[in-house]
Amino acid sequence: MKGFVIHFGKKAKAICLPGRREFSLRTLAAGYGIQAFLIALFIMGLFIGAVCSRGMDSGAEDRLDFLFVTNIKARAQMSGFSIFLSCFVPYFLFVFGAFLCAFSAWGFVAVPLLSAFKGFSVGLSSAVVFSAYRMSGVGFFILIVLPGTVLFLFSFIRYSRDCFRLSVQYMRLTVFGTDKAASLGTQLRAFFKKSVFAFIFSGACSVADMLLWVLFADKFHFY
Repeated sequence: MKGFVIHFGKKAKAICLPGRREFSLRTLAAGYGIQAFLIALFIMGLFIGAVCSRGMDSGAEDRLDFLFVTNIKARAQMSGFSIFLSCFVPYFLFVFGAFLCAFSAWGFVAVPLLSAFKGFSVGLSSAVVFSAYRMSGVGFFILIVLPGTVLFLFSFIRYSRDCFRLSVQYMRLTVFGTDKAASLGTQLRAFFKKSVFAFIFSGACSVADMLLWVLFADKFHFY
C-alpha cells in the first residue's frame, strides 16, 4: 500500500494515505529554513520600526521620505514619473545591497540585516502614516502602499535566500576551501538570471505603486 512517510531524525512513522509522498522535517528546514529566518527578522524589524516612529519630528520624516513613505502630501504632488522613481529607488537599493552581499564571504551576515531593515522601513512608514492621518492614513496605506510592498517583499525574501546561499558558498570556498570553483560557476550563472528577474520585478512593483498612486491618491483627503 502506498503511504505518507514522516521522518523525525532517524525514526520514521508511516501513515497510510492515498498516493505516495515523503515528507521530511530536515528537508523542509533545508528548503524553507532560510526564508522563515528572513521573514522572522522582517517581522522583528517591523515592530522595531513602529516603536521608533514615536516622537519623530516632521523634519526627520521629510528626510526619510526618500527611502520610506512618510510624507504622503509631498509625494502626492509629484508627477507620475517622480512617484515611480521614489518607489523604485528603495526597491533597487535593497536588491542591489543583497546582490553585493552575495559576492562576499561574510555577506550571509548582512543579508538578514537587510531583511530586518526592510521590515523596519515598513513598520516606520506605516506607523508614521497611521499616526499622522488616522483612518484616512490606514486606508491609504492598505490600498495604495501595501500591495506593491507585499509583492516586492515576496520577491525580495526569495532573492535574499539565494544571496544568502551564494555568500555561504563563497565563505566555504575562500575560508575553508570545501566547495569546488566549478560548481560555484554553475551557481553563478543561475544566480545572475535570478538577479535580472529581481531587478525587473522591482521595476514592475514600482509601476504598480505608481499606478495606484496616480489612480487613487486623490480620492483621499488629508488635513
